[in-house]
Amino acid sequence: MSSRSNVLLYLVLAGVAGLAVIQFDRPRLDRPPVTAELQAPPEVKRVLENSCYSCHSNQTKLPWFDQIAPAYWLVVHDVHEARQHLNFSEIGKLPPAQQKAALWEAVNMVQLGAMPLPRYLAVHPDARVSPRDLAVLRNYLHPEGDSARRAQGRGEDRGG
Repeated sequence: MSSRSNVLLYLVLAGVAGLAVIQFDRPRLDRPPVTAELQAPPEVKRVLENSCYSCHSNQTKLPWFDQIAPAYWLVVHDVHEARQHLNFSEIGKLPPAQQKAALWEAVNMVQLGAMPLPRYLAVHPDARVSPRDLAVLRNYLHPEGDSARRAQGRGEDRGG
């Protein structure tokens, strides 16, 4: 074996050993009990559970590839930050007006393409919020507004 091959082999072995060692540095990701979950119709809960709960609830479930450091470190950081901003496992503790405001903000973030995070969608494409799912959320928040917008789109006059 040439010295070049030996150096390459040692570098690969050092990289594998380093990757193995960093697996022991695991920040804590608590899964506290659900204390005041959002009370919503099943179709709304389905959208939120599919696209939001992995980060924005106490019911975080990580696939195997999210549990490998250094990706795990980023995931734990993002989950902690997400729960501080909006936690669907505790949102029921808020007064109804604050719950609605938090959901409106979430829906607006989805509409802007900021949520779910683009880097999250890159490895979790099934979390993407479809236009139909977005309509379910908007209709839940303001059912009269969606029907009025549809009527205006058809040219109907709602005035008296």
